[in-house]
Amino acid sequence: MKTRLFPILIVFLFFAFTNTFAQSPRFIIDSLKLRVQESLPSDQLANMYGELSWQFAAISIDSAIYYGQIAVKKAEEASDPKILAQAYSDLGSGILQKGDLNESKILYQKSLEIRREIGDSLGMAKSYNALGFIYQRKYETDTALDYFLKALPIFQKFDAQLNAPAVLNNLGVIYQNLPDYEKAEKAYKEAIAIREQLGDFRSAIGSYNNLGTIYKYLGDFDKAEPYFKKAISKSLELDDPMNQAISYRIYSMFLMEKGEMEQLEDVARKGLEVANRVNTQYEIASLETALGTSLNAQGKFRQAKPYLLSAAKNFQSQGSEEDVLFPYFELISVYAAIGMGDSSRFYSNLYQQTLRNKVEKESKEIVAELETKYQTELKDLQIAEQQLAIRSKNILLFGSLVIALSLGIVGYLLYNQQKLKNRQLQQEGELKSALAQIETQNKLQEQRLLISRDLHDNIGAQLTFIISAIENLKYFEPIKDQLTQRYDTIANFTRQTITELRDTIWAMNRGSVTWEELSIRIKEYVQKAGQSASTITFDYEIHDRINPETTMTSAESIQILRIVQEAIQNAIKYSEADRVEIKIDSTGKELLVNIHDNGKGFVESEIKPGNGLYNMRKRAEELGGNLEIHSDPGSGTSILLIWPAG
Repeated sequence: MKTRLFPILIVFLFFAFTNTFAQSPRFIIDSLKLRVQESLPSDQLANMYGELSWQFAAISIDSAIYYGQIAVKKAEEASDPKILAQAYSDLGSGILQKGDLNESKILYQKSLEIRREIGDSLGMAKSYNALGFIYQRKYETDTALDYFLKALPIFQKFDAQLNAPAVLNNLGVIYQNLPDYEKAEKAYKEAIAIREQLGDFRSAIGSYNNLGTIYKYLGDFDKAEPYFKKAISKSLELDDPMNQAISYRIYSMFLMEKGEMEQLEDVARKGLEVANRVNTQYEIASLETALGTSLNAQGKFRQAKPYLLSAAKNFQSQGSEEDVLFPYFELISVYAAIGMGDSSRFYSNLYQQTLRNKVEKESKEIVAELETKYQTELKDLQIAEQQLAIRSKNILLFGSLVIALSLGIVGYLLYNQQKLKNRQLQQEGELKSALAQIETQNKLQEQRLLISRDLHDNIGAQLTFIISAIENLKYFEPIKDQLTQRYDTIANFTRQTITELRDTIWAMNRGSVTWEELSIRIKEYVQKAGQSASTITFDYEIHDRINPETTMTSAESIQILRIVQEAIQNAIKYSEADRVEIKIDSTGKELLVNIHDNGKGFVESEIKPGNGLYNMRKRAEELGGNLEIHSDPGSGTSILLIWPAG
């Protein structure tokens, strides 16, 4: 399912100047509205309007922005930089929840700049936290984690009671992105315990959703669902429509992955009603996508279309290039189902072009960063050489003037010159080391581009198949059984596509992969295979001769994983076996992966080779190894992958 469509609310972003958890937002708002009518100094009014903005974020985003703008004006009148920084932060909060990531980023950067100038460390941590959330929403994970890691030590240093759960929640986010779900689960549970003890249930709602998402990623839907329902229930109890909209959105994502499309329709409609009331554009677009997906899956294609078109337009206006891929994807099948082939192809091309632009943008950013680093290193070296040349000339001139005075001084000057030469040699050595590092990073980039091409080629080919299959349905007689069977085939193929997409993205987002991480990925696939082929027993073993901390490139890891997946699928489809064994071992010089089944076997020369065997051998060649197939009728089949170690 679409795991990246609805990013989780991962941080409690904003701290108001008061933290009255026991009072509802509406009670606080009514009190503040009376106070701001009084004749008060600008600094007090700025704080109060900022608090109004923060409290309205749970009820009406437009009102939150309105009062945030007044807070900024009053803060400018007060000429107090700390208050102005907080006002920018409060306004940024409302605009962020409206869905304008770029404008909110500008406001938080202004707040951060002021806080740096006045040395407000805790305020800086809050700005780092908010910027981390914005970059998380933009799917720029590395930058987001960098901001979170800047905020964490500051929060830990202050060790404030209210900061502790925020620190724990952010730790959970970092562990979740690694991914280390066990540590993320522990951090979220500790954050929930503290927030419940403090009575801060408004913030606890986000942690409930985070913990439910962890269990969802672990495949434990029975544990996950109560936390999503608890988040919705608590937001209703607190009369907090903003958290209601967020919780409905996250629960919709869960139901989508679970495949409960009728329940998804009901939840998405409720969430969309709340999101429209609060006017939070990101939640509106996300819930429109969820509702459109539900209607599409139920065959209500014409009802699904306007929701998906609206979601796509909304995501585009927010600058959310990755989120817009999902309504595009659903529109392909919607238009095909209602017989509008041209529109279906249009969104297929738009989907692929958007995905291609995203990959190219990321690649250009990495290359530009490497080029900048190289040019800086080169410029530093040239300056050092010029300085050395000037110094050498000065030394020679000085030596010619004083040579008659003292042979000792000449000797000293010669010694000093030799030291400068040694320094030049040292700088040249450091440059060579830097160039070697840049070359290594370039190779890493080439590997990531290889994975990106793999992602693009797989998605392009399989989406073409889906479109073709759906369009061909209109040539069949409208017999329910036939249509159902063909829809099931398409659905299974689409699930396989999304699984391959997840594997490829997982590899692409990592510079290197350890054997432990790859082994976990293979084990998860074997478990899924066992669930889909219940008549077959699967055994998986990796020998302790292989160091789990040993790393390989991300490109190598995806090749190994694809070969294992293809071999297992062939065994399920063709072998008629009741046992499949997967073993990974090492001889020291070579690494071996053996997939053996006890099925009926075959004579390779008597079968028509397909793309599967060809692709497996091609991937083995790209690893620098080879693929051996041993099979005899009645004796089962062994597929052995061998490639050099290290």
